[in-house]
Amino acid sequence: MNERQRAERLLVERSLSPELEAHCRSTALQAERLARRWGAAPDDAAVAGLLHDLCRELTRQEVLDLARKHGLEIDSIEEEYAVQLLHARVAAAEVAQAGFSPQVAEAIRRHTLGGPGMSVLDACLFVADATAPGRTWKGVDEVRRQATESLDDAVMVLARRDVARLRARGREPHPLMLALIEEQHGSPV
Repeated sequence: MNERQRAERLLVERSLSPELEAHCRSTALQAERLARRWGAAPDDAAVAGLLHDLCRELTRQEVLDLARKHGLEIDSIEEEYAVQLLHARVAAAEVAQAGFSPQVAEAIRRHTLGGPGMSVLDACLFVADATAPGRTWKGVDEVRRQATESLDDAVMVLARRDVARLRARGREPHPLMLALIEEQHGSPV
């Protein structure tokens, strides 16, 4: 059984809600398309897309317990928004423990916050999660188009969008996202 088949099996075994499973499948398709366009491994992109939200429907306490079980250090922002942010790192640890490739686990780890030094595969999943079929936020079609022209520009648009949304809500963005933007533009947002 190859990684893609194993990912399909794990996705079904986790009994995600029909909506989240559909999102994972559409993210896998989008990530695979982007990987083909930008030179990442399409199968790795599809597997990462299928498994990226494996822990998204866990409770806050379940996410925190799994993070501790895997020995993950948890910062204060992740502690406060465990389901929204920490689910990515927990899913990456679960996927690595299940024997999936380090590249797939790393893309899953970075799919929510990004960060400096992202690989092409990481960027493909980061963009695919936000632009997969079924996403309908204002401007998504423009970012989908942009992702076919410049993956880095699409990543920056999404990172800046998230930072602006958080600040509009009176929340400080995670340092990893700010570092991603700084890496690309040489100055913080």
